[in-house]
Amino acid sequence: MRKIRLERKANTQLLDQFARDLNPSQLAAATAPDGYNLILAGPGSGKTRVITYRVAHLLARGVPPDSIMLVTFTRRAAREMVGRLETLIGPHAAQIWAGTFHHIGNRILRRSAETLGFAPNFTILDSEDQADMIRLAMDDAGFYGTNAMTPKPSQVQNLISFAFNVSEPIETIIARRYPDLAEWTDRLLKTAVCYADRKRAANCMDYDDLLGQWDRLIRDFPDQRKAIAGRFRHVLVDEMQDTNAIQARLVETLTREGQGNLTAVGDDAQSIYGFRGANYDNILKFAERNPSAKVFTLDVNYRSTPEIVAFTNASIGHNTSGFGKTLISARSPGTLPVSVPARDASEEAEFVCQQVLEWHEQGTDLGEIAVLYRNHYDSVLLQAELVARGIPYTVRSGQKFFEQAHIKDVLAYLRVIVNARDEVAWRRLLLLLPGIGPAKSSAIYNQLSSASDPHQGLATAEMMTLLPTKSKGAFAGFVADLRKIQATEPEAHPAAAIHAILKGGYPATVKARYERPDQRIGDIEQVGVLAAKYESLERLISDLMLAGDLYGVDTLDSAEPEQHLVLSSIHQAKGLEWSRVFVIRLVEEGFPNARGLKEEGGEEEERRVFYVAITRAKDELYLTYPTLLQRGGWGVSIVAKPSRFLTEVDPALVEPAILETDDTF
Repeated sequence: MRKIRLERKANTQLLDQFARDLNPSQLAAATAPDGYNLILAGPGSGKTRVITYRVAHLLARGVPPDSIMLVTFTRRAAREMVGRLETLIGPHAAQIWAGTFHHIGNRILRRSAETLGFAPNFTILDSEDQADMIRLAMDDAGFYGTNAMTPKPSQVQNLISFAFNVSEPIETIIARRYPDLAEWTDRLLKTAVCYADRKRAANCMDYDDLLGQWDRLIRDFPDQRKAIAGRFRHVLVDEMQDTNAIQARLVETLTREGQGNLTAVGDDAQSIYGFRGANYDNILKFAERNPSAKVFTLDVNYRSTPEIVAFTNASIGHNTSGFGKTLISARSPGTLPVSVPARDASEEAEFVCQQVLEWHEQGTDLGEIAVLYRNHYDSVLLQAELVARGIPYTVRSGQKFFEQAHIKDVLAYLRVIVNARDEVAWRRLLLLLPGIGPAKSSAIYNQLSSASDPHQGLATAEMMTLLPTKSKGAFAGFVADLRKIQATEPEAHPAAAIHAILKGGYPATVKARYERPDQRIGDIEQVGVLAAKYESLERLISDLMLAGDLYGVDTLDSAEPEQHLVLSSIHQAKGLEWSRVFVIRLVEEGFPNARGLKEEGGEEEERRVFYVAITRAKDELYLTYPTLLQRGGWGVSIVAKPSRFLTEVDPALVEPAILETDDTF
């Protein structure tokens, strides 16, 4: 067959705009030739702009938008980039395959699920669902009735997931990271097999499967690999330093099989997800794996003052691994970072609150101020002080909107409509009914799953014999509600399905089981508003189940009031910035984290966590630590050593402060 390539004329006007909007190093990276490209982008160096303009450059050259894969680590980042692209080149930017690895994997697998032994309407398990199914798999593997030292389902879930993400056998991970579980190795291996079997039987995938099954698709099915690789002429990966072994293998396999055009963007100094399986070598050895790769460095920082940049350079300079780089600030001089010792954690909290109030009185919005911490429990005393002083705040390490119980209940209704073999969703709904506990819900589900259509199996005589007398009325109401939801043709009218749930018996369940029922029902109504934007129930469910992301900040209610102080773990602050930043509880064994120091390369990863924290600040940076710490709640105080991340940096780069207590009234 004759192949004819369509030549599209380059958009010279857009290319002229690049030269106006980008500095020389940004322009070189954005307009790099085809092939393998590594863009090392320091904090505040315009990384998002360069990636966006890189894609715009490809489109201006005539590359079809649907042949570009842009992988980000948050949905928010993908939306931001596509939004910028639409401003630059118009609405067809929406045709780009942009999203997280999990979103793109889900999209690909919907088209090829049957090749892998799944139906295209598979549902996605979140972390709570996974724990529920792993609990059942542990029973299958013989854990039922064992002693109190039996591993918890959440621990087994973390073990299985970590082994997958680092591509190592479970027994290897047990020996290295979980030696206390060694006696259970055989049963844990069986649990992993039973868990996989249960997921397949229920036509469900967890988050790891969205990567693992995608990997299996292109590894074991050459025709699929060729088709997927041929679809994408260019692959771009944001935050390459945060990818795990599977993710790097996916994009590099597709690139080698396809057009050979891969652009990886990231900063090795911000690699802080080793505990989740991120592989530091994915960015560090990119050029070694891809010898033809060209390397570009973005080293002009537009975010922070020269004083803050000098401090961050000096800090990360103590790491011996990584690419050598020195950032240069493009801003006017400001003030030195300030080091503040406090008597104890209570005084540290008092100081933070006082300083926040002073800045606010001077005109700084509370939303432009953040308090960052290594460990979530380090924020407890501060939260108490904020409440006492009436300072509004938001915590970025709390429960995500779609992880709340009432939202998960509604999702369970929708999931059993789409996938009638979704065991976790059925069990969740059955446990809402009076008189039905775990054992009875298991028996009911087993009866349902034996029917060719589980929905038809709801109303059989055999089913009624399984129900306790006090449950039969509620069960009949539940079946009637499901029928009404199905009658709305929910596959094409998701909002109608939500409306039917609100018109049925579920609101009464909310009032009986949960606090603040009116607020929860209002939440469900908002999900209905969201559902009205969808023409497919399956797509709605997939998007809701993937509403969280790697950093845990991308949910329906992620917009925060401007007049709320932000409290955040450092890992969840990654990629964000504030005018004024506190980094608190900077003491040895706290930050750096004592457990992290025991890992291979742990000190350098902890220093990278510190680097991420201090590079969030634009104008002012305060580094605080208590000199006395209470242990165990017994009122016993110990002397705390300041963090090495403070003491190892040239003192000339930090302004020391002394807190003077005024006890006069």
